[in-house]
Amino acid sequence: MSSRRDETRKTLLDAAQQLFEERGAHAGTLGDRACRAGVSRQAVYLHFGSRAGLLLDLVAHVDATGPLSNLAERVNQAATASEALDALVALQADYWPVVYRIARPFDERRRADAAIAQAWDDRMERRRAGCRGVVQRLADAGQLNAGWTVDDASDILWALTSMRTWEDLVIDSGWSRERYVACTTAAVRKALLR
Repeated sequence: MSSRRDETRKTLLDAAQQLFEERGAHAGTLGDRACRAGVSRQAVYLHFGSRAGLLLDLVAHVDATGPLSNLAERVNQAATASEALDALVALQADYWPVVYRIARPFDERRRADAAIAQAWDDRMERRRAGCRGVVQRLADAGQLNAGWTVDDASDILWALTSMRTWEDLVIDSGWSRERYVACTTAAVRKALLR
């Protein structure tokens, strides 16, 4: 029974992901997602409790089925704090292209849709925590520039590696992945390291 429930849940999440990738901010209703998955609208509520629950689980599903855990492992396993900083920039360069088609509509709609805002805020808090972990490592190693608090440096790192910054540089300005990594790494190193 649990296996069938898990399969239905995965089918619903795959359908929701596909709709967001196809339609962006207008990804349809719960009924559209249920129809795409071949289940009833009630099944969506049974599995996720609400639209917000579905969206939170969708974000987690995208992370779980994508390269995030492998990319994050590079940050966590970096031998030094400054190498972890470099790995975090590379993580963003590799991860934003994977999630952009879903993240962009979330970003567009989050101020007008409480369920999307909840999913967006959850993801951003996790990303912020990752930035803070790297900055704390820099501080502990005595490598954080003396002009920064851990909180402020974490916020700057979070902003400089945000989807919007990546989008401005890679999508709008046409930067290659390599140029984004080199320039963003240079900027965060210059700003944050002693």
